[in-house]
Amino acid sequence: MKLRFLCKAFGLLAPWLAVPGAAAALRVATLHPLLSDLAQQVGGPQVAVLALVAPGVDVHHFSPSPQHMEQLAGADLVLASGKQLENYLGKLRDNLRPGQTLLEVGKSIPSLELSEAAALLESPGLEHRHGGVDPHWWNSAENMQRAARVLATAFAQADAPQAAAYQANAAAYAKRLSELKQWARREFSKIPPEQRKLATAHLSLGYFAQEFGFRLIPVQGLNPEIPATSQDLAAAVDTIRRSKVRAVFPEQGVNPKLLAKIASETGVTFAGQLIADGNGTGPLASFAGAFEHNVKEIVRALAP
Repeated sequence: MKLRFLCKAFGLLAPWLAVPGAAAALRVATLHPLLSDLAQQVGGPQVAVLALVAPGVDVHHFSPSPQHMEQLAGADLVLASGKQLENYLGKLRDNLRPGQTLLEVGKSIPSLELSEAAALLESPGLEHRHGGVDPHWWNSAENMQRAARVLATAFAQADAPQAAAYQANAAAYAKRLSELKQWARREFSKIPPEQRKLATAHLSLGYFAQEFGFRLIPVQGLNPEIPATSQDLAAAVDTIRRSKVRAVFPEQGVNPKLLAKIASETGVTFAGQLIADGNGTGPLASFAGAFEHNVKEIVRALAP
């Protein structure tokens, strides 16, 4: 199946990205790289996109600068991920001009509570509960389909003459994501059920695991910035050995040294890097590009 048509890189570093020669009626600023991709998919030539968070940037540590706020002055709509990912939204909202709208795209998408995410873990000793919800909703094809519908509705409200175009774009994108999801299921069928275990640095793939039936081993819990204790490391090593895990997966933007140490100690494969925070670059800056990459890396490491 050819999926390259889903993986176009949009050059998101350019301000107010729009299709050349098109007169964009709507200006949309985004606070997550995958929202930039999604806005282009749903908006098409009618929307110009300003990506405040560029591809490759750590979405957990981004905070808008005064320059960013100046750029926001030209936006009609500002898209945030939501689910408590951006702790600066209150201040940002206070500084928007009249008529601007801030939309938390993930707000209406069903949340994976961290207590529910614990049920996806391979070992209860690795729960690292912090309360609240898992903010990584974008790691699900179904959630991205929901997000496309959210954007289509918001764009239509802001630009009523193009409402039909936005709805059609969202439906077409959702159809392509359904095809991508079906392809992923066929690929994952190559992995024996007992080997569908993802050992990563932090708990970022809960929605993905829920969608495709994987178990999780997050060595550092929800937050990779909190150093793993000796007890964490021992629990991870024990789980990997006891569960006969085949590989550990480093993540884009997370220091791989701890996972490399675990791989060396347990003798399992140190697999290819996954894009878990939506912070890929080049062809991996789109949802489809990152998703296809992740599926291939997981199958390469876990299939017999």
